[in-house]
Amino acid sequence: MKQSPLFSNIQTGEVVYDDVDRATYKGITIKTCILLGIAVIIAAFVAFALPEILANNPTTFFVTLMISSIVGFISVIVGRMSERKAKYASVIYSICEGLFLGSLSAIVEAYVPGAVATAVFSTIVLFAVMLTLFATGIIRVGSKMRSICFGLTIGALAIVLLMSLFSMFIDYQQYLGIMIGVEAFLLFYGVITLSLNFAEANAVVERGASKGAEWSVALGLMVSIVYIYIEVLRLIMLIAARSDN
Repeated sequence: MKQSPLFSNIQTGEVVYDDVDRATYKGITIKTCILLGIAVIIAAFVAFALPEILANNPTTFFVTLMISSIVGFISVIVGRMSERKAKYASVIYSICEGLFLGSLSAIVEAYVPGAVATAVFSTIVLFAVMLTLFATGIIRVGSKMRSICFGLTIGALAIVLLMSLFSMFIDYQQYLGIMIGVEAFLLFYGVITLSLNFAEANAVVERGASKGAEWSVALGLMVSIVYIYIEVLRLIMLIAARSDN
């Protein structure tokens, strides 16, 4: 679910679209809000009903959650590679993420009251800061920035694999300081790669891509926002666990 070079493949070709069929910043913003709205509504419903769901149909719920994770991953790939299918793939992804985020948020909130509100606020602030830095030209996305983001992607993947491996042999409670540092890096990665989303949106609009490209760009933004929210939640949990020790 991380923003990477995979999410910068919109092709505008040589077709010239008129003002009605051309991608706009407003269109990208509206579609991103629609996807976020779908995910938030479903997440709120799942979080509210989770205790009853787990009490009545725990096996069915976890199977559904696992399947939705797989479907969500596939929908991202489809939506990013096909403008025609981007609209439907984006909606499917938002539904799947709503199921996952609702469950995760309810569980984290039960252990760390106030974590969800903090994560939501932090995600909004980080997004706004990066958008401001990009819009004012303080952050420019050129070949150097893309190389940095690619390096961060490789580093993030390596860290996730190592963490998964070490978790089978060590007790992470003994290394909470290191874990917090790792999560901070993964969060930094997600925040920095937002600049690629903004650059893609800018390129799509400036080059006169079709309206279908708006869904693909919105999906890329959605993936990054969800990733940042999850990493903030994980960081909050680790900090809370360290405070309890």
